[in-house]
Amino acid sequence: MQAVTVTPGQRDSLRLLDIPNVQSDPGQVVVRVLQGGLCGTDAEITGGLYGEAPPGCPYLVLGHENLGLVESAPSGSPLSPGDLVVSTVRRPCPERCLPCRSGENDMCLTGHYLERGIQALHGFMSERYVEDPQYVVPVPSSLHPVAVLVEPMTVAQKALEQTFRIQGRMSWAPRQAVVLGAGPVGMLAAAAMRIRGLEVTVASREAEGSARDVLLREAGIRYVSTTRTPIEDLPGRLGGIDLVFEATGAAAVLAPAMRILGRDGVCVLASVTELGRKREIDLGAWNLEMVLGNRLIFGTVNAARRHFEAAVRDLEAAEARLPGWMGRLITRRLPFTEASRALAREPEDIKTVLDFV
Repeated sequence: MQAVTVTPGQRDSLRLLDIPNVQSDPGQVVVRVLQGGLCGTDAEITGGLYGEAPPGCPYLVLGHENLGLVESAPSGSPLSPGDLVVSTVRRPCPERCLPCRSGENDMCLTGHYLERGIQALHGFMSERYVEDPQYVVPVPSSLHPVAVLVEPMTVAQKALEQTFRIQGRMSWAPRQAVVLGAGPVGMLAAAAMRIRGLEVTVASREAEGSARDVLLREAGIRYVSTTRTPIEDLPGRLGGIDLVFEATGAAAVLAPAMRILGRDGVCVLASVTELGRKREIDLGAWNLEMVLGNRLIFGTVNAARRHFEAAVRDLEAAEARLPGWMGRLITRRLPFTEASRALAREPEDIKTVLDFV
């Protein structure tokens, strides 16, 4: 079968390979891949910045955003042939730390976890894959056009779950949220917050009136261009900000993201920023604001199965509220044989998806 592969550590090593057909062990499910989404992680692995092949294998099958169809499933499994499914990404560490033993591989303590398409496990950009059913999440057939967005939507689901659980420490009724970054994760997070009744503003570099601006406003989400309105000026326009979700990948945004929080506010850092970007901040003033304002900052990465299930529910809710809106986040679809072209971003790209059938 064919697969989109890279040689980890080698820049621009992406290529299409014929690899052995999958062999399933008893208890495993076989999934035929329908679609795979591309994101910045895939581009960075292709650029040789990181990534790890499975032991003894010279290549890594790329891809963690996925959608597939069950071809066979073990008896007694909740899955059946023909089911539409997505798979989670992270697998437990060999030490089986407490979070990994508890089904929370996304909170692994050792850092020795495995990740599909990223770290020591092949990804989903092959014609088929095999998996343990516990990592395979059913998706309603009605979501077929947008279900490849489940994995990126899990970033928002985990962030929001953690935010509201942590804020159970106080009486908290958030009203105003700001999302920094208008990429797929930022726009999905904005939609998830809007579903929960928050007033949401997305701030990003794109000009006001852009396609992203128009799309967000159709969903009742305000858009602000940071080329005209600096992040630091947002509280003056919006009032107290209860929740900030940072999804830019830019280190320069981190300090402003934390500084615009209102009292009792929460700032979620959901992107991995570039190294070596140094900026002086007044730690005393920052500490004063954090302590006296009961402010909270935390980072989040990856997701557990329950976040995938929550993502499916929010996609269903979004489709019911505004049919077709989620599908418009997918701005390019290409056959998987054109993966190299798909990784070359175009100006109006939001989400690019590879089709395997």
